[in-house]
Amino acid sequence: MGAPLPHPGSTLGPRSGGHRPSSGAGRARPETLTPGERARIPARRLALAYALAVALPLASAGSLIPLRAEHGRALAIVLVVPVVVVAALGATGPALVAALSAGAGYAVLLTPPYYRFAFDEPDDRVATLILVAVGVAVGVLNSLLIGARAGSAARRSELDHLLRFASEVTGPRSPEELTASACGHLRAVLHVSDCRWQPGPRTGDAPVLLPTGGIMGYLKDLNPDRAQLPQGLELPAVSGGHEMGRFVLTPEPGQVVSYEERLTAATIATMYAAAVE
Repeated sequence: MGAPLPHPGSTLGPRSGGHRPSSGAGRARPETLTPGERARIPARRLALAYALAVALPLASAGSLIPLRAEHGRALAIVLVVPVVVVAALGATGPALVAALSAGAGYAVLLTPPYYRFAFDEPDDRVATLILVAVGVAVGVLNSLLIGARAGSAARRSELDHLLRFASEVTGPRSPEELTASACGHLRAVLHVSDCRWQPGPRTGDAPVLLPTGGIMGYLKDLNPDRAQLPQGLELPAVSGGHEMGRFVLTPEPGQVVSYEERLTAATIATMYAAAVE
């Protein structure tokens, strides 16, 4: 008999002492529920976004200097545009910096006394504050919308892998072909660097991805960031109460995997077990 799976809703505690709740100590960051919830922006793109957040609104304000005497406060509306451009890169932080940069550019370059952070007219002060507020709102909402779109794209990809594998298990495939296909889909859904099939029941104490999408294991083996998969994670393939084997997964360092994606992977493993039984 293989090592029994821990009871759902608990995390294996010290070897000498049974189970401990999964909400126990050691959790630095909570898990995510849906794909894209904590999407990471590449460092180079983030650096570019911050550089543009400072430079683009100021450059835009500078280009409007010839129009400041004639159009005055109407130019504040134009400065919302560079904030939206920066927010389109998908980061909230740069969007906030861009809004502040736009407000500073408007106050210093487009309102008298020029080239000083001061106001001759109270209305100019109000216009600057409104510009910053509108810029913050538009920038944050735009970046959140882009994040939501990224999450939707990840969810469509996840569903595509699930449906494709469901189609494959009903076709004329050998067990070896199904194993290779299942590993391919698991790598894509869980964003892991490697997946290998190990037949036979579990004999060790490696962390386990359960059919419910939860991860069980000793606290020392779990990642403090519960949204990241622990090293040595195993995904058992069980059919009719019989463990056919398990998929041994190698996570990508720092890669966030949502609960929904883990549940999809567990469903793929269940379909695989039923197909090769």
